[in-house]
Amino acid sequence: ITIDQALELAIENNASLKASNLKIDEANALVGSAFSFDKTSVYYHYDENNLAINNEPLKVFGISQDFRFPTVYFAQKKANNAKASLERSNFDIQFQQIKEAVLSRYYQLSYEKSKARSYKYLDSLYDDFSKKAERRFELGETNYLEMLTAKSKQKQLETLYMQAQQDVLYAKEKLKEVIQIDAFNIIEQDLIKLDLETVSLESNLGLQHYESSKLYFKALHQIEKQDLLPDINLNYFQGSNGTLNDNLIGYQLGLKIPVLFSGNASKIKASKIAQDIIDEEQLDYKLKLNAKYQSLLATLQKYNEAIIYYETQGKKLSKEILKTANRTFKEGEIDFFKYIQSIETAKDIELSYLENLNAYNQTIIKINHLIL
Repeated sequence: ITIDQALELAIENNASLKASNLKIDEANALVGSAFSFDKTSVYYHYDENNLAINNEPLKVFGISQDFRFPTVYFAQKKANNAKASLERSNFDIQFQQIKEAVLSRYYQLSYEKSKARSYKYLDSLYDDFSKKAERRFELGETNYLEMLTAKSKQKQLETLYMQAQQDVLYAKEKLKEVIQIDAFNIIEQDLIKLDLETVSLESNLGLQHYESSKLYFKALHQIEKQDLLPDINLNYFQGSNGTLNDNLIGYQLGLKIPVLFSGNASKIKASKIAQDIIDEEQLDYKLKLNAKYQSLLATLQKYNEAIIYYETQGKKLSKEILKTANRTFKEGEIDFFKYIQSIETAKDIELSYLENLNAYNQTIIKINHLIL
């Protein structure tokens, strides 16, 4: 799979992302719940003291309904819409984090594979050389120390190569954790250098999330204030008895006024403090975001300088060292130990480049998808 296919698989399969998307659906479904009413009361009433004009007790059937003050329902709907927007903001952040994780782990796997290929080359080289050193010792063309050193180096590189293979498996499992499919392989290619995207800190998803949170808490504050308004009660009833020709009709309109509202006042005060908390947290996030961004840029420059060195000098130098070491060793100008030293120097340059390139790419991914 390519990196684009890995991203598509993560979007399609990642259960965490699906759950976050379902939370948006849940919040949207609850918007209409703002217009929820108390259960309607249907009752029968009989009281011998409740006499009609014929001096007979009335049998009363009635229906009663309580309502919040009308503006309360619209305030609740506004809060529910703000909650839905907050869930969409949460989804956007999680989507960004999933995308960052896929990119980071995909290129980490690509790096581990590149590193493993380098160790495989060295392992094959030292394995061949170890066999030749052992044969030369048997023929008396070299000493015992040279043979032991060759075997030691071969075992050392064999171990490093096996460790590199395990690093590949680990990196693959980490990628599988995000894209959530059982079997896949990534495209075999050299590790590439990623591009830095234009990043606007003002449009950072984390800051947008705080804006959504502010609207939500502002809506909750309005609900607490609306709770001071009176509730409304409507009551309609009919009464009759066996000797009345018509039903007697009655109705009642009542208001439930919050006389003891100290608890409501405390809730209003607390909801206002909650808004102030969001403002301070947003400011703190903004300052930390800018500091993190500048820190990542400095880190990126450090790795970029190492990459530039390799591209302008190190790559050419590494190839020249290998070429010269192979030629001079065959011609007998250098001994076994100097040959090994030259090979290791050349491959250390390449491995160091791969390490710096991977660190550069990981930093690029963090900057392009920066969220604290």
